Amino acid sequence: MDLPVFLTGFMGVGKSKIGLVLARRMGRLFFDTDQMVELRAGKAISAIFADEGEESFRRLEHECVLETCGRSDVVVALGGGAITRTNNIEAVRGSGVLVCLEADIDTIFARVDRRDDRPLLLGLGPEEKRAKIVTMLRERAPFYDQAHFKLRTSETQSPENTVRDLIELLEHWHAQN
Repeated sequence: MDLPVFLTGFMGVGKSKIGLVLARRMGRLFFDTDQMVELRAGKAISAIFADEGEESFRRLEHECVLETCGRSDVVVALGGGAITRTNNIEAVRGSGVLVCLEADIDTIFARVDRRDDRPLLLGLGPEEKRAKIVTMLRERAPFYDQAHFKLRTSETQSPENTVRDLIELLEHWHAQN
């Protein structure tokens, strides 16, 4: 399979970790659009949000998405909200295979609660954070549903085993298309 692989899904589902392992197993380069944005802007995403707003971040994110769409030798972890923009989802679906990683709400909450740098959750207490996650998941579901296929991640399965399952799904998808 020589198409780029794009991983989407909500924050905390494991896109970066799974993507890195997948890229190594496939002998490909790995890109994380959030890291690309930070390098391009010269500052953390939370600082971009604070200094310039979400729209500025989304413009930079789109540039990074387009840059990765032009390659075939990559695995790309997309930011959790990247595909909520029509221009991004069209570019990604038009150039490669889009995989949505999913996790249950408890797993997502536990993972995002470990970090305090999530701009869309800054300053929220645990109950508010959980409610915001539920709302955002519901709002983003129609976009995540546009993935070519989905794969659930969990705290109990290693990234290596998840990647093994993902490679099987990719091979099956490629054979069908």
